[in-house]
Amino acid sequence: MLKRLWQIFGPIICALVLVVIVIFSYPQGRKHNYEVEKRNAVTLTTENFKSRINKTTALSDKNHRFVPFFGSSEWLRFDALHPAVLAEKYDRNYRPYFIGQRGAASLNQYLGMQQMLPELKNGTAVYVLSPQWFTKKGYNSAAFQQFYNNDQLSSFLSQNQTDANSQYAAQRILEMKPEITMKSQLSKVANGQDLNSLDKTYIQFMAELNKREDALFSPFAASNNANYDKKVLPYLKELPDKFSYEALDQVAVRDAEAHTKSNDFGIDDRFYKKRLAKKIGKLKGFQKNLSYEVSQEYGDLQLVLNQFAKSNTNVIFVIPPVNSKWMAYTGLSQEMYDATVSKIRYQLESQGFTNIADFSKDGDQPYFMQDTIHMGWKGWVAFDKAVDPFVSNPTPAPNYNLNDRFYSKDWAGYTGAPSQFK
Repeated sequence: MLKRLWQIFGPIICALVLVVIVIFSYPQGRKHNYEVEKRNAVTLTTENFKSRINKTTALSDKNHRFVPFFGSSEWLRFDALHPAVLAEKYDRNYRPYFIGQRGAASLNQYLGMQQMLPELKNGTAVYVLSPQWFTKKGYNSAAFQQFYNNDQLSSFLSQNQTDANSQYAAQRILEMKPEITMKSQLSKVANGQDLNSLDKTYIQFMAELNKREDALFSPFAASNNANYDKKVLPYLKELPDKFSYEALDQVAVRDAEAHTKSNDFGIDDRFYKKRLAKKIGKLKGFQKNLSYEVSQEYGDLQLVLNQFAKSNTNVIFVIPPVNSKWMAYTGLSQEMYDATVSKIRYQLESQGFTNIADFSKDGDQPYFMQDTIHMGWKGWVAFDKAVDPFVSNPTPAPNYNLNDRFYSKDWAGYTGAPSQFK
């Protein structure tokens, strides 16, 4: 019987052992290569979003300063004024490393941060915070799982903390992915229980395994890194050699006029024809009942704020607008949008996060928006005016005053004047 069982399962066991040996024997470190790092910084793929070593290698390069730019789908809106293009064209003391994907929001960003805590410590960051994330139904579990991996989880659990932040994070992860690796340890954290020595040993083993696995497969995560050659370098010739915002505004107007001829919304022609033209009639008034004031996303945002505070990271938050013509057409309430921004700002400012570039009222400016909700052209110029001085001249993080009440369901559902929340 034992011989027969070995014939059945022996090859599988040997294969698993061989895989573990290969993973653990693969070196974790990587030499710095600026050309590779520049390309990885604009490789906006799901795989690169989840990869640890591609981010940490660039962000730890002492000879070239990469700064994390957190966000979502806005980084995919390339034009001549995109932050990646401006950083390539002009002599700046930093390069943006874009960490964002269409559908990614604060919970995924928080878990991704767990992979790069040493690189965040005492550093500078940019965080685009879209009110569209704050939906009433909350974050979509399918979207969460698309941007999640085990390395993020083992990195989170390795912190061995049982505070309100870790408890909330563990609860949210279990909500998003009920069947998960290391569920027993994660459930203990969610319930505020201490991890025992066996739990910690297992977590450290898995953390080491996941880091080495990431190092082994990270080159594949950046294999589709054509953005630098196809969406950054070609735009350089459109920019003036001598930097000035007046000249950049002229480029923005010229490009926007050439690419918004198919519609009255000021939306990029390709986006309009591909995404909107065939169903434009059905979209009239479809957002009239939409609200962003009640959402579990406020608690997820607090996770991010807590991590920035722990890492002593000085961060500037960017709040984008909605295309005002599109807002009027779809019935999205400007009053509701303003109330949402006020709630977000209160959560930020009351805890010491006062570096905010708030563009929420600029959606009516011509050529500010590239499509319905994403900045482009003149919007990118305004973005650079706010962000570049902050990033170019790094200063220590202020004293943050975190308040765990922002994890509460009461705050998630609160719709009154933010300053009166008790």
